[in-house]
Amino acid sequence: MSDQPAKQRTIEDIKTEDVKIQITGYIEDISEEKNFVLDDTTGKISVITENIKYKNKERDLINVIGDVNIEKDGTKSIVAEIIQDMTNLNFDYYLKLYKLKNEYL
Repeated sequence: MSDQPAKQRTIEDIKTEDVKIQITGYIEDISEEKNFVLDDTTGKISVITENIKYKNKERDLINVIGDVNIEKDGTKSIVAEIIQDMTNLNFDYYLKLYKLKNEYL
């Protein structure tokens, strides 16, 4: 766990210098170990949940905050510290605002 603030990203926007990120997306492929794949429509990333508990299920919209790992082969994963339920979020508008923010900042 790092003490840096989490940078808001989409999966396609993750940078090699990122340490802590937050990504909003849909849960897919929950494994028996409770790890899962997060899909934000720009890509998919593995989420490691070894130190936290969550009650969400597949296809739930969530926000994940955690440390990003990028392997030598380019494979990315997040070690989750916080998982937030985002059920009431209009995800299409969220993505539009994210793109506008990054375009003008």
